[in-house]
Amino acid sequence: MDHSDVVDALGTWTPDTTKDRDPAWRDALAGWVGPALDLVGDAAWGAMVRDAVGLPVADPLAWANRRMDLPGDGWAVAGIRFRGRDVEKPFVDVIATTATPDAAGLDDLAVLMDHYAAFAPRCLRVHLPGDVSTPGAAAATPRGATLRADLLVVAGGVDEISAQPPTRRYEDVTLVRTSPEDAAGLVASVCRERIADQPASADWATPADAESLAGADEQGLLFEVVVAATVAGVVAAERDDSYGLTGFSVQEIVLDAGHRGRGLGTATGQHLARALPASPTDVLWGHIHPGNRASLANARSMGRQVVSSLVWVTPSGASGMPER
Repeated sequence: MDHSDVVDALGTWTPDTTKDRDPAWRDALAGWVGPALDLVGDAAWGAMVRDAVGLPVADPLAWANRRMDLPGDGWAVAGIRFRGRDVEKPFVDVIATTATPDAAGLDDLAVLMDHYAAFAPRCLRVHLPGDVSTPGAAAATPRGATLRADLLVVAGGVDEISAQPPTRRYEDVTLVRTSPEDAAGLVASVCRERIADQPASADWATPADAESLAGADEQGLLFEVVVAATVAGVVAAERDDSYGLTGFSVQEIVLDAGHRGRGLGTATGQHLARALPASPTDVLWGHIHPGNRASLANARSMGRQVVSSLVWVTPSGASGMPER
């Protein structure tokens, strides 16, 4: 497949804010989607995934990323995935498509469920521009289907965040390098504490482990958040150019119960932005669950905004992705 055609298709789904920020957005998209396209029809990779998952679907090409025709002259590149690596939660991940990001286009994508019938997928997942968690987004829902935001992509320019006047708690916060093991232990403790206090947070309070924090550590961007000589939490970021965005993704940002709700989250974000070795077009972005109102508020307080949404699309008759 011609990658320029894929980038053209992805461009239709890419927010204008992303295109306006970086004139090289097409190159960024091509670099991001390239590894997924390399796995289209890769039987060896498919067999490896099949053997790791262990479901009785023998054909390795069924597990590899695939290019499939849509109604009319359209196409889609997609793959079978499992939410949280749970074999009870299969879904079709739409990587790129000529379908349009509206009700008609999402309706065309429903045929992909048939291509993956052997896995009994619960739904599709697509990446839509804008904030699908807002009430007005329901207009994009195809007839007989349901849409539900899985994760929001929240981004802001590093330069703009760094240029903001320091928040009133800025001087109270210090970032101190730490190890992945120590950081992971603290993150797990904070998440357990939060879930015990707010059971609904189990939908999104997934702690980063030492392995997932290793990249931030290697880049010198893994920190303890220290307030008045007390370790209050963890913040981490790493270079990650995705969705046409270039910059750094927030790998973790947590504060313990004794330090939440005091304006320290905004101060921590400002410190992190100023620690990044960023270029003028770089953003600080991250995935935030729409139910995590505190993290959304903190992101917005430092100048980040929702630019796009990863969305569960459940066609009529499909079981849909459970909340947990």
